[in-house]
Amino acid sequence: MKPRLIDIAQRADVSEATVSRVLNGKPGVTEETRYAVLEAARDLGRDLTGLPGTRERLVGVLVPDLENPIFAQWAERVEAELFQRGAATLIAARARTVEREQEAFERFLRAGACGIVVVSGHHAQEEGSVGHYRAIVQQGIPLALVNGVRPDLDATYISTDDDRAVRMSIAHLRELGHTAIALAVGDERTWPVREKVRAFELALAAESGVRGTVAYTDFSYAGGYQAAREVAAAGCTGLLCGSDVMAAGALEGVRSLGLAVPGDVSVIGYDDAQWAAMTSPALTTVRQSVPEMARAAVRAVLEGGEHSRRPARTELQTIPQLIVRGTTGAAPRGGADAPES
Repeated sequence: MKPRLIDIAQRADVSEATVSRVLNGKPGVTEETRYAVLEAARDLGRDLTGLPGTRERLVGVLVPDLENPIFAQWAERVEAELFQRGAATLIAARARTVEREQEAFERFLRAGACGIVVVSGHHAQEEGSVGHYRAIVQQGIPLALVNGVRPDLDATYISTDDDRAVRMSIAHLRELGHTAIALAVGDERTWPVREKVRAFELALAAESGVRGTVAYTDFSYAGGYQAAREVAAAGCTGLLCGSDVMAAGALEGVRSLGLAVPGDVSVIGYDDAQWAAMTSPALTTVRQSVPEMARAAVRAVLEGGEHSRRPARTELQTIPQLIVRGTTGAAPRGGADAPES
């Protein structure tokens, strides 16, 4: 027997009216509720073939690469969230230029994408072109943009609270007695770097007797290695890196000077990659809530669009955690101060 509306409603813990709206493809139902109703209907043996709105939806996901563990984690978490909601994923990577990014967008649209998630794309560039993003929005395709905010583009922006992350890191180093602290980051023209530097400078300004410096390299192992050698040679005893990959390079950079971590220099990463606990010593790092951020991105693209009640522009920040492990310790006695930034 075909299950009754009341049976489905009880299984999904919603009203019969809500079940009716979902089964008839009517608007006004959240994505989570729609998913719950359809799952309940399937569990009870309802044939959903041909049901309005049940054709598998497709979302395009663009990440810088899949070599950096944090971007691979992003791709995995977004795909998992989409799969749970009955949607498919098309992943693209290595859009190093605006033209390559635009081409990825066009491929997404040709494949029938109903939304696009971009992680650390050209929207994070201070003066990067966003014309191709605007073209997507004008077509009614919702965009979720991670790690970068542009005032001239309406989209859903999702990021980690860098101000809180940097302040927690500096507070941790200060509690350990460090008074010469450095920040190692990548391209200063990008939004994440500007946010971290701004937070770093404000946090140090609020601390008495603390001096600091900023090392601009790139978010890579080699960048972390270079930055660590520079700031350690200048007398810094605490180093906050903009990524775990940088921090891994920084560990080797410190050792290349004949110094110890954390005996001479304490190192903090950023991301909490899956291997962060397996470095030697285990890496103290800022954990981004990628699952929570991915969930927000998926909700934005599946519930957004021209007929959505969601605001055209939304900015969401998640709260990071400082995961204290073995790469931070008490400041060495008699450590030299770093030059002012």
